[in-house]
Amino acid sequence: MAVAVAGSELWTERRRRVAELRARRGFARQLLDFYGALLAVQERAFLDATVSAPPPRSVAAYVAELVLPSVVDVTVAVGPDRLRAEVIQRIESQEGHDIVRRWMQGEGQPAVDRYLARASLGPVLEALDVSAKAECDGPRDARHCPACGGLPQLSYFAAAADELATGARYLLCARCGTTWGYARLTCAGCGEDASAKLNVFSEHGTTSGERGSIVRGLPGGAVAARQAAVFPHMRIEACDSCRRYLLSVDLAADRGAVPIVDEMAAIPLDLYAREQGYSKITTNLMGF
Repeated sequence: MAVAVAGSELWTERRRRVAELRARRGFARQLLDFYGALLAVQERAFLDATVSAPPPRSVAAYVAELVLPSVVDVTVAVGPDRLRAEVIQRIESQEGHDIVRRWMQGEGQPAVDRYLARASLGPVLEALDVSAKAECDGPRDARHCPACGGLPQLSYFAAAADELATGARYLLCARCGTTWGYARLTCAGCGEDASAKLNVFSEHGTTSGERGSIVRGLPGGAVAARQAAVFPHMRIEACDSCRRYLLSVDLAADRGAVPIVDEMAAIPLDLYAREQGYSKITTNLMGF
């Protein structure tokens, strides 16, 4: 029961943040509408998994049979046109179990397969204990999830209890949603910690933005530079050694932020990082 209550709060917070960002960020409204519809399917999958508690070795089959069809349905009903077409084509030619299994094993997949597997498996792994996550393949080291071996989706700074202190840095797993502590000023892709190799890009109106690492080309163009930042609590953390990056969310700067939702709706930051020649450690659920 405690897990179900905690899970209910988790999904309530995600829906709240989707609604807030939808009202603020017109450029991400279509994506957020779709994600909001998908959240209903994922929440049901989470709650069902907490009750049924499938055996760890049966997780892939459980997800393929009981969750994947609902993800396909909601995607075909309200997803972006291109994704809808790809999902219809792919699901007719590929076994659902294989799609989920390959994501669990960390194998290369077409983008549409990765989306289907992540959207279906993620809430189930979030609901289950470490024994289910242990069925996934991947290194268990500082730069990978200690529970499932997955890659980090994003970085975030926790809000410190003392306002004069700086919150700890965490990474969030793209596969199972586990978070773990990670050193500040260290690349989450390769472990580089030489400051000359690490770049932080932020907007005008933010602390790091005013130091000169400024994201340009956000909605509003030159006007945006004179107004409040669109993403005052977010920044790009990029590495010149491996040429990869993550988006980072500062919960002290916006205590209402929900990292997984905020990261997904920060499309202009992803586009800026790509324009600078960096690639994301792993794309988010929507492929950005």
